[in-house]
Amino acid sequence: MIEDSEGIVTGRCIDKDTPAEDAARFCGIIQGDWGQSSVFKDDVSTIIGKRLALTGKLMFWVMVLMIPSALLLGILAGMREGSKLDRSLSAVSIATTATPEYVSGVIFISLFASSAFGLKWFKGTATSAMENANFENFFLPVLTIALYGIGYIARMTRASMTEVMTAQYIRTARLKGVSFPKIVMQHALRNALIAPFTVIMLQFPWLLNGVVIVETLFNYKGFGWTLVQAASNNDIDLLLAASVVAVFVVLVTQLISDIGYVFLNPRIRIS
Repeated sequence: MIEDSEGIVTGRCIDKDTPAEDAARFCGIIQGDWGQSSVFKDDVSTIIGKRLALTGKLMFWVMVLMIPSALLLGILAGMREGSKLDRSLSAVSIATTATPEYVSGVIFISLFASSAFGLKWFKGTATSAMENANFENFFLPVLTIALYGIGYIARMTRASMTEVMTAQYIRTARLKGVSFPKIVMQHALRNALIAPFTVIMLQFPWLLNGVVIVETLFNYKGFGWTLVQAASNNDIDLLLAASVVAVFVVLVTQLISDIGYVFLNPRIRIS
């Protein structure tokens, strides 16, 4: 609390309708009071809830596209190490991983969303996807975020699959005459997915960083866009709340990752 020269007491816990003696002793994010945004002129909790829901929708479709595609590419490449398919898929994975979102996003916009090259296939804007998402206005931001993760997860899956396929029990299964598809599906796949599972769970914190770039680039007003606006306009309350939410997401995803180990590998136990 601060008392000015005129004797008026001000502070975070005091508003114009609450006397200083009746004000709460403590208030803040931990106590549920997230304050008021100086930029959007609304409660921070309301802003965070709306923007996080929009980003959640974006992240959901990114995961739907990214995880199956990456696992499929990694498994196909790792089943037959050194083959032409392995080298081709590995080259694609490295290329996508080496391309940051702000580069691939600009390329996609120039090629498929503008008339510069005459390929204006996606006529919608990501801003309109906030209210009514469809293929035309939502696919490019989803693809831009997913592309980097696809290459990274595929490379980790390929490395794990290659290691498992050279294990002793896989060789024993081959000597017993078990068919190759059955070896992959029943023996190799579960053990090969332990390392990629960790990488997949680590994508959630990374996605929070990725959406900052992509949402700003495509003007999709989600959590990342709000974080940029709060930092640019010195909106301390909103910036603090967004930071707490980001840290909470990281902690939860790491906890889920640790618990998931037990189900993927029965030999791992929580002591």
